[in-house]
Amino acid sequence: MIVFADDYENGQPIKRQPLSEGLVAVILAHNDEKTIQSVIKKTARKCERCIVVDDGSDDKTVEIAQQSRAEVITHVSSRGMIAAFNTAVAFLRPLNYKYAIFLSASGQHEPGDMHRFVRAAQIRNADVICGSREKNRRSIPRLTKWANYMADGCIKFKYGYRLNDPLCNYRLLSKKALDTLPPCRHNYLLTAHILRHAYGLKLRVGHLAVTVGHNYVTKPARARRDFKQSLYMSLFILFTPNPSLEKKEKKAARKLAEESSKPIVKPIDETERKPRRKKRRYGNRRRSASDIREMKDRIMDSKSPEVLKEEQEAKFS
Repeated sequence: MIVFADDYENGQPIKRQPLSEGLVAVILAHNDEKTIQSVIKKTARKCERCIVVDDGSDDKTVEIAQQSRAEVITHVSSRGMIAAFNTAVAFLRPLNYKYAIFLSASGQHEPGDMHRFVRAAQIRNADVICGSREKNRRSIPRLTKWANYMADGCIKFKYGYRLNDPLCNYRLLSKKALDTLPPCRHNYLLTAHILRHAYGLKLRVGHLAVTVGHNYVTKPARARRDFKQSLYMSLFILFTPNPSLEKKEKKAARKLAEESSKPIVKPIDETERKPRRKKRRYGNRRRSASDIREMKDRIMDSKSPEVLKEEQEAKFS
């Protein structure tokens, strides 16, 4: 557990128990030296471990994160948010935890909502909980709202999940969902990639209303990027077959291959069969007169005198 220098009272450190056992927080950072310290300080009080994944920042983000006593993983060069997410998933697989929460270091996600994520996952028995920016809807641009409506409709039509804000990157995933999650290849398809994986494993997915942070920037360029991301996500969801259908097709193809590899056995025609040769038995051989005479003598010797007398009387009568 992390104890900060200002958490002292009368010369003794205050031991703050984590909110939930087995909770790991992953902070995705890129050039966030102004807000990274406050985000780490608020996050570390709510979880057992705080991990910062830096995507090749050019400022002092890594130094400030190390001074805040957080575990830091950094890239040599900037490779995008999706690369940072894949690095975090690969780092979390051998660890022992129950839930992992992903949030941004820019301050747009409030760490105070982490306990609500854990509580919602425990009550609903869900493996994926996505944040929904419903509490501060006025700070969200109108173009971003329409993008959310479009992506939410496609997700509900294809997978049956209801997410009011699919573009929000504040989410919770269980260890079961992360251990089997393959790496994603496109920045705009991370949410669709996670939902498609959850649908294939028949995992429960839910959404939770969260508060928009004070540092959330509502610029027209950001709204246009959100609309582009929603369009890519909708097309990917609509034109990509479901994982369950792919499994059925693979199973049918495997069965067909097994049947084709079996040897073909043709039924034998009765007319083409050759007659079997009869075995010669010992009793069918031809006997000579001497053999027949010896057999009669043996029979006569085996009979009693009374039986022989009766046979002679019956013969002469």
